[in-house]
Amino acid sequence: MCLNFSKYVFLLAMFVASNAMGFDIIAHRGASGYLPEHTLEAASLAYGQSPDYIEQDVVITKDGIPIVLHDIHLETVTNVANRYPSRARADKRFYALDFTLAELRTLNVNERTNSDGDNVFANRYQGKNAQFKIATLVEHFELITELNRIYGQTIGVYPEVKSPAWHLEQGVDASKIVIDTLTTFNLHTASAKSYLQCFDYNELKRIRNDLGYEGKLVMLIGENSWGESSTDYDWLRSEEGLEELAKVVNGVGPWIGQLLDPQQLKEGKVIPSPWVAWAHRHKLTMHPYTYRVDALPPGFNQQTLLDVLSNIVKVHGVFTDQVPPVKMWRNTQ
Repeated sequence: MCLNFSKYVFLLAMFVASNAMGFDIIAHRGASGYLPEHTLEAASLAYGQSPDYIEQDVVITKDGIPIVLHDIHLETVTNVANRYPSRARADKRFYALDFTLAELRTLNVNERTNSDGDNVFANRYQGKNAQFKIATLVEHFELITELNRIYGQTIGVYPEVKSPAWHLEQGVDASKIVIDTLTTFNLHTASAKSYLQCFDYNELKRIRNDLGYEGKLVMLIGENSWGESSTDYDWLRSEEGLEELAKVVNGVGPWIGQLLDPQQLKEGKVIPSPWVAWAHRHKLTMHPYTYRVDALPPGFNQQTLLDVLSNIVKVHGVFTDQVPPVKMWRNTQ
């Protein structure tokens, strides 16, 4: 595929008003492009980069404490296999739910690694001596709340309930624990600078209808093949699915690869997928994931991808591992 995106987007911009001024920047797992994800250090650096929101993925410990961690497993981002080699389950994975917070505090958090032990993003943090630790959701909320107070800022939070159905199978109501924590910090209302997100449609319905949550909800949209939940994401992107979804949530968080029509893209045309128009029709906020300067989609550079997201797809913001280049782009719009 050979596309002159710069020329295409420049010409389109002559006719389409930029949406950038209302373009939210969400620090994905904190400043994860620069420091190990979800640590307090990464959250602090993200705060200093002045995004609109900082994201927190949440799982639960053995003693019922919400911690900020992207997965229910520990081995890809910590030294758990060395520290507690006998604590893996039958599938040879180490689950955060099997450890108390005190035990988790003994672990060091490292840059995310793959099954071979290599960094997933080769050029990101490579240091070995600094000790980064797992932090609680309360600590993350306190950090952001206090920095907002001190600096007079209003940077928001964007927690995700991870694998809620799995947690419920283990006897733990992760959603209720997260909502209780949001409530403690007065971040649970519709007017609060917060979103609560999840990949599980049934869980979002439970959060809204059974748990009575009044804050803003976002349905994360994956692919059925990923196995994130029992949700049929293909149906969610249908006219019927989006109509039903709009009765429950305030927004959607699609994967960037779902936003453009793949057949049109093969022909060199940058056209939104049909479902995008249906989402806009239902006035759903759209915050796609994840903008990474070190993992851009084929055929795009940093600017053209943001131009397309804002001017063509008309998203309302983006999750990013690297806040500064997105801020720089937004400031030029």
